[in-house]
Amino acid sequence: MNYRSIIPAAVLLLSVATAPPLEAQEGERFIELVRLLDEGEVVFGSSVPHRSPEGAAEMVRNPEIDFLFYDMEHRPFDMTQLSVFLQYMLDPAQILERGRPGTEHPVMVRIPVNGREMNQWIIKNLLDQGVHGIIAPFIENAEQAENVVRAMRYAQPQDAANPNPPGERGAGPGNALRLWGVDRAEYLELADPWGLSPRGELLNLLLIENGEGVRNIDEIVQVPGVSVVVPAPGDLGVYYRGDQERVEEAIQTVLAACLEHDVPCGITAGPDNVLKRVEQGFRVIIAGGDALQLGREAAGRP
Repeated sequence: MNYRSIIPAAVLLLSVATAPPLEAQEGERFIELVRLLDEGEVVFGSSVPHRSPEGAAEMVRNPEIDFLFYDMEHRPFDMTQLSVFLQYMLDPAQILERGRPGTEHPVMVRIPVNGREMNQWIIKNLLDQGVHGIIAPFIENAEQAENVVRAMRYAQPQDAANPNPPGERGAGPGNALRLWGVDRAEYLELADPWGLSPRGELLNLLLIENGEGVRNIDEIVQVPGVSVVVPAPGDLGVYYRGDQERVEEAIQTVLAACLEHDVPCGITAGPDNVLKRVEQGFRVIIAGGDALQLGREAAGRP
């Protein structure tokens, strides 16, 4: 046995095992997507077409994608499959190059629960698995929007910068600590909706999918802790029975409220309309293929 080859490897493993945990420097954002939003950039997400480990490995190598849209509303609600996918989102080479843990491609999960159901356990469980944000369907009013924020927050200390809405998330992050690569104390700082605390980096995308949500959009966008509001062309198309003029009117109503209250507005886009959506002021674009490339160029992010 060649002990000379074994000893250096053992020393390397020991040094990795005993090295201090990597973490963001003070004033730095842990998640790059949040930094981009802080700076007013247009960000781009893509839907996950393949939930396999190979699919995760392929998407994590795409530098044009700022976040992943993982659908559990219209596709199977499979937590085991999600856990495996999240594990494969961790790229050792990227972690070493960046100098801190986690993934450069945060995963946003669309839950199967409509806003009117006022559900919290699914949001809590997904965050505990390590996802970076929640996409909530059919938000129709401020009460439903606030319920999403409450479900994402832990109870806040008395001296919190923004103690409201009160946090109602149960304390058991478990797998999230490993996937984020931080200890419990740091995770508790990071795991607050963006904008509610200095280091909060959890995000929510609230989907407006019917006339009720459009009518109440002004109150929805003013709920503290709302990250992004997204008028959904597909479901709005169903609601308005294919009347595309009314669909576009609804989309523009949501956009106007977001612009007025400085809340990022999102939209799905294709090659035929992504340039227009960037010009109109949408800051979160969900696209793929040619639309992704065209949108990034239009936003000055080639």
